[in-house]
Amino acid sequence: MDHSFQASCLKPYTPPEWAKYLSVVPSHVVELANTPSAIEKWRLPAGLVPDEVSVLIKRDDKTGFGLSGNKVRKLEFLMADAIKQGADSVITIGGVQSNHCRATACAAAKLGLESHLILRQADDKL
Repeated sequence: MDHSFQASCLKPYTPPEWAKYLSVVPSHVVELANTPSAIEKWRLPAGLVPDEVSVLIKRDDKTGFGLSGNKVRKLEFLMADAIKQGADSVITIGGVQSNHCRATACAAAKLGLESHLILRQADDKL
């Protein structure tokens, strides 16, 4: 386990002003996502919104991280916390097709951590 590599991934985190009211504020983050994610004009079918209205969409599906969308944003903090605590692996639970579990496994692999996934399915499928 290359702890020096993992430690080098930790970046100090400066929270936004409103976060000072939170009971727990992260001190570090690891950069996993390609940010900032794009904001694009959303082309809606004609007549759905008035012509003078523009609808914009934030494209977190383009973070470039294992098809995880916005899940990578929370993993940047969770993985930083795991590394700070000296963890060598992470464990998470989700459904058999869990995007969160897939994203966690991708993040762990990128950071040199083992990942252990507990995948559940409906009882009638057991």
